[in-house]
Parts: sequence; C-alpha cells; structure tokens
Amino acid sequence: MSGLSDVRVVPACCLCLGLCLLVFAMIAVPVSFKSMEQGRQAVTLNWMSQQVSNEVKTEPGVSFVGFGNYFIEFPATYQAVYFIQDGRGVNPVPVPDLFTPVVKGPIRARSADGLEMLISISFQWRLKPEALKGLFTILGDNLYKDEFVRFARAAVVEACSFYTAEQYFTQRAVITAKMLEVMQANFNKPQDDLMLEITGLQLREVDLPDDFDDEIANTQEQMQEVEVGKAERQEQIIIKEAAIEVAMQKVEEIIKGAKGQAARVQIQNEATIKQLMLVQQRQAEANAAILQQFANDTLPFDRLFKVMEIRALDDHAPDKLTVSL
Repeated sequence: MSGLSDVRVVPACCLCLGLCLLVFAMIAVPVSFKSMEQGRQAVTLNWMSQQVSNEVKTEPGVSFVGFGNYFIEFPATYQAVYFIQDGRGVNPVPVPDLFTPVVKGPIRARSADGLEMLISISFQWRLKPEALKGLFTILGDNLYKDEFVRFARAAVVEACSFYTAEQYFTQRAVITAKMLEVMQANFNKPQDDLMLEITGLQLREVDLPDDFDDEIANTQEQMQEVEVGKAERQEQIIIKEAAIEVAMQKVEEIIKGAKGQAARVQIQNEATIKQLMLVQQRQAEANAAILQQFANDTLPFDRLFKVMEIRALDDHAPDKLTVSL
C-alpha cells in the first residue's frame, strides 16, 4: 500500500508544478511587455542589475522588455522653460507631468556696466536620444529639470555680462542671439553626457533700476522730439522742393517762349534781308544795264542825266505841271 500511495503523489506534484508554471507564465508574459505612447522616448531598466540598456526606444507601441524590467521615459518633443514674473503666456491646458513646462521667476543678472536687472526669457529644449543613458545615470528621471534650470540661469547671467544696460533697449536681437549661443554651448557637452537641442529663445522683459528706466524714458522722449523735428524739417524740404519745381517749370516755360520769339524774329529778319538783297541785286542789275547803254559815250553821265530828265517829264502828268511846255 505504501508504494501505491507514492506512485499517486508523483503525478499530483507534477500537476501542481505545471499549474504553478502556467500561472507564472500567465503573469510573467504580460508584465514582460511594455507600451510607450507618442511623444516619448525611453531606456530599459533591468530590475535585477538596476542598469539601463544602451538601446533607446524612440518609436511608440508595445515592446518586449523582459520580466520585471520597465521603461524609463523621457519627453521626445520640445519642452518649454519660462523665467517670468507670472504665468502669462504659459499654456493653461493641463498636460502629463512628463511634459509639464518649467516655470521659474526672472533671472537676476548684471550688465557690463554693473547695473542689476531682472531678465525674463523663455526657450524650448529637447533631449537627444544618445544622451538618455548618461542623463539617467547621473540625475535619474526626475532631477534633470532642476539641473537644466541651473544651467540656463548660468548661461543667461554669462550672456548679460557682455552688454551694457543701454544696449538692452537698442540691440535686443543681438543680445537674444548671444543668449541662445551661450545656452546652446552650456547644454551641449557630450563629454559630460549632456546633449540637448535648444531653440526658440525669446528675451521677454528686462527690468532695470527705476532711475535708469526714468532716464531711458526721458531719453526716448527727447529722441521722439528729435524725430518730430526731423519730420517737420522733411516736410519743409518737400514744400520748398515743390516750390522750386514749380519755379523751374515757369522758368522753362519763359525760356521756351523766348526761344520761340527769337526764332520768329530771326525768321523775319532773314526774310527781310533776303528781300533787301533781292531789291538791291535787281537795282544793281538795272543800273548796270543802264550804264552799259551809255558806256560808249564820251560823257556817259551827262548823257544819263539828260535821258533821266526827259523820262521824268514823259512820266509826269501834264495837268500837274506848274508851267506849260
């Protein structure tokens, strides 16, 4: 009887073992798969060694990670950081904690001429996939944003030291570009496993001491008066130029009229000269013909005068003679 009972116990143990394995498989298999949503990237943490894998998952969906392992997720899209006085301009729509924008107060810095000021800026950052393992090893998955704030403050303080307070009113674009340059340098250090893309930096507000603000306001008022004076001067220049243009047109009209009058007089003079020359030529020809008729006489001029007297008497009307011939 004892041997028979031992034979019955073995199948029962095998059955229990199989059931346990089945239950374990039913539990282990589902937990060995993890899903990741859109807009995220992750590294896999091994629960036994507490080490993260070198492979970075960037595509959303379900993946096999192994029993007990899980994803350490980071945002894959651009995230916003604000250093501002209040929450104006910050997206009010609630988002998951992973994508919550960082909102801090303005940054206290000094200009190149030593004036203390409060700088309000905003920028966007994005983690590069190759930086996730090093970032998690050094700062974990919940402390890195605080470090990013520290790095950003240092970059802004450094950039502000290159420019005087007055330049913040006249060269904001140049200062913004410099801030972005220093920020990118501070957040791109592959040797320290820090690789971020920085973009969209905006210099929102610059709060300077009241005395300086008052002086700047006074300067701007004076500059506006200068601009008004320039505008009035330009207006007078335009009026005078218009008057000069009208006068020049009148002078041109007078010149054209004088040229026309001169041309008319010249034409008349030329016609008169031609007529006089023609008359004198005909007269000369007639005189030459007359002289030719008396050229053979011994006293040609006496003979000419005699013929002229006879011709004058013949041409004169008889009723107008004072004496009768």
